[in-house]
Amino acid sequence: MVLKMEIISKESIKPSSKTPASLRTFRLSLLDQLVPPLYVPLILFYSHDKSSSNVKLAEISPLLKRSLSDALALYYPFAGRMKGESSVDCDDQGAHYLEARFDTHLSEIVESPKVEVLNQFVPSTSKESDGVLLGIQLNYFICGGIAIGISFCHKIADACTLSMFVKTWAATARGDTNLVAPSFVASSLFPPREQFGQHMALDSPKQRTDTRRFCFSSSKIAALRAEVGASTVVQPTRVELVTAAIWKWAMARKGHDQCRLSVVCHAVNLRRRMDPPLSEYVFGNLLWGAYALGNGEMDFGGLVSKMREAIGKIDGEYLKELQGENGHDVVVRHFKKTGEWFLDKEVDRFMFTSWCRFPIYESDFGWGKPVWVSSSISGPPNSIVLMDSMSDIGGIEAWITLDEVGMMRFEQEAPNA
Repeated sequence: MVLKMEIISKESIKPSSKTPASLRTFRLSLLDQLVPPLYVPLILFYSHDKSSSNVKLAEISPLLKRSLSDALALYYPFAGRMKGESSVDCDDQGAHYLEARFDTHLSEIVESPKVEVLNQFVPSTSKESDGVLLGIQLNYFICGGIAIGISFCHKIADACTLSMFVKTWAATARGDTNLVAPSFVASSLFPPREQFGQHMALDSPKQRTDTRRFCFSSSKIAALRAEVGASTVVQPTRVELVTAAIWKWAMARKGHDQCRLSVVCHAVNLRRRMDPPLSEYVFGNLLWGAYALGNGEMDFGGLVSKMREAIGKIDGEYLKELQGENGHDVVVRHFKKTGEWFLDKEVDRFMFTSWCRFPIYESDFGWGKPVWVSSSISGPPNSIVLMDSMSDIGGIEAWITLDEVGMMRFEQEAPNA
């Protein structure tokens, strides 16, 4: 379904202060180098009550642009352009800013979201669009509601960095002066390698995919926790439970060999796992993949245990080895093994990313918190994005991408969450 879209304006927003010459070159870290140059979307949806909001609808865009300019002065790499494969030229070219109007109601989008519709609320940022690293699209609905669509280059930042940027942007819009500046220490902690060509994700075969949302209510997650029992894993997290449930259902699909090896990769935020722990304001890709192996004959508790074990291996000791003199060898071994799994047609693999517990859900620019937050990403087959539910505290929304036949069979197997 394609909505009627009217482009109102396009411009570039530059940082409010010039980036010093000493900071002109931003070096990527080793972990940044491992991430492919993909663009990741995020959309914040807001209702707008004229009677109670302190910000008039006509004032929203000027406010967003001024505060974005101030936020970019702190997060200056977002306003730069890639320079080769290992650095960003922080030349203050700015972020793309687009305004658009849609002939639809906010409620129609939120109540029955479709990826092909959500994609229209995000700027079509790509490597070909002037090399821009951050794009913003302000969308107006006929009911007065709005959506702020964001697209950022994953090569230089992860979801945690984006959430801290949005938090700072929103605080600036509200007039808050008690801001925390980002820290740019990742390249000193994980020094880059010259001509390092590895990527975390391998290219997926071209095939038709289907992305749909599955909602796990807080009561469903509580039932999953009870099913595991304390004897298997002590206090499993919501993310562990939902990951294992999706993994189990995917392996239980009709026609699937229950003895077939299955690999799950879960992106892990390294900041709190470092010794000593890092601030959430450390800029860049501070993430690593945790891999768990299983098959359809394993029970649910066993899969939860496998996930807990895999994530637990990424601890301070492991990360010190990754930072050390033999860090390159650690990366090579990691990619050699994962490459074998990803290229083996007899092995199923599932890629999980969790946005849960990031402060994007608290993003108040002056007219209240979002009524819904979504990533409209339609990834490669067997990729899953987990996000907190806005309507059910403790619930999780899972955006699952499978090939079309796999999705049909998955829906038949997955009980109503």
